[in-house]
Amino acid sequence: MDFSELVELYKNSGGDFREFKKISAQPEVGLKFSFSKKINEIDVSLFGLISGDLNPIHFDENFAKKTKFGGRVVHGMLTTSLVSTAVAMLPGTVVLLETNFSYIAPVRIGDMVNVECEIIEKEKNRHKVKVDCKVGEKRVAEGWVRILIW
Repeated sequence: MDFSELVELYKNSGGDFREFKKISAQPEVGLKFSFSKKINEIDVSLFGLISGDLNPIHFDENFAKKTKFGGRVVHGMLTTSLVSTAVAMLPGTVVLLETNFSYIAPVRIGDMVNVECEIIEKEKNRHKVKVDCKVGEKRVAEGWVRILIW
C-alpha cells in the first residue's frame, strides 16, 4: 500500500488529513504560529497501535467511566505530537532536539486541538519554542520544545 492509499484509508475512516504546508515567516524571537487538528477515533486507534500504548483509559469506555475522567481520553503524547507538525511548518529543515510538556486537562475524541507556538529564544540556528495546546480556550497541555533549523 502506498502513501496515497493510506491517506485515503485514513480519510475514509474519519481522519482529519490536511496537506502539509510550510509557513513563509522567518523564525525569529516573537514569531507566533499554530496548527489545529481534530482528534478522531482513528487517531487514537492508530496511535495506540503504533506506540503500543493500549491503556484501557483510551480504549475501554466502561473502564474509563470509572476513572476521574468519566470516560475515554486521548493519549497525552498524541496531543503533544501535534507540536511536531507545528514546528515542522517553519522554513528550512526542522529537527526536534528536546521537549518538555505538562498535561493539564484531558482531550476527548472529537476535540479540535489547537497548538499555539511562539519562538522565545534563538541562538544561531537553535530555537526554543513556547507551546500551549488548547481545546477551545481551555489549555490541555503546555511546555516548550527546542529545535534546530538548517
